[in-house]
Amino acid sequence: MPILCDTSVILMLIRIAPDMFLDNDYGCCTIRLVRDELFRTHKFKTKYPWRSEYKAHIRCLPMEVAESDEVHNYLNAIQALTSHGTVNEKTGREFGLSHVDRVFLSCALANGFKISTGEEEMKLFAAQEFGKQFKGSISPLGIINSWIKSELIRWDDSHQSILREWEKDNEHAQPSKQKGVFKKLTGIRYPGP
Repeated sequence: MPILCDTSVILMLIRIAPDMFLDNDYGCCTIRLVRDELFRTHKFKTKYPWRSEYKAHIRCLPMEVAESDEVHNYLNAIQALTSHGTVNEKTGREFGLSHVDRVFLSCALANGFKISTGEEEMKLFAAQEFGKQFKGSISPLGIINSWIKSELIRWDDSHQSILREWEKDNEHAQPSKQKGVFKKLTGIRYPGP
């Protein structure tokens, strides 16, 4: 099952597997809005100056997949739910999804993709409002673990140094379960939160 990756996930993984969007074996995809956000947002230019080296490596889903009628139907439903103030049952506060988040989630739901995102609110919204249609999420470390298991990547010191940068760059904490899997696969402790 393909995994739809958002901006934060791309920034975390693209240096580990530059072909993650070019080789179908990696199972990753993204949409044009996410790619545009990655290269047009000032904070990313400043914080991740290396990202421009990977522009040609980020191939987006074709329009017939990313902008189908079903994607638009989900987008309309999500916009209706968020504009009417859908409340997060865990926090008691209204969900606040950006336009990019809404389009991203619509594409995932319409195509039966898992998502990989650091946006907890998006994952909670999808599970709460689209339980049966939502295929779930996977963390960036979970994706790495799957690549190691399938021998798409061989773990080395250069990859490990990128993981150490995740903590320095204040990237999202990774699930404890995936940290344990990583340790079993590599023999190395995951360095971040």
